[in-house]
Amino acid sequence: MYPVLPVLWVYRNYDDRWTVHLEGEDSEWCHPTRNDAVGAARLIGESYGCYRLYLQLTDGRFCLEMMNLSRRREPRQMGSEGEN
Repeated sequence: MYPVLPVLWVYRNYDDRWTVHLEGEDSEWCHPTRNDAVGAARLIGESYGCYRLYLQLTDGRFCLEMMNLSRRREPRQMGSEGEN
């Protein structure tokens, strides 16, 4: 079984507002600027660890951004584990 990769969309809706939509959800989040919407979508995607993000460009075309974040380990503290 493969993990489900969340798919997010950032697009300009019929009210001319930049919108973030997560596939499989009924909710949409509107933002005043494209940059705000992209930032919000990336935060949502990063919370899953990996994502696909379709971004509407100002000319109406879409581009795809894919991200796969590995789990980050906490940095070791100085003076721990074998250091005297």
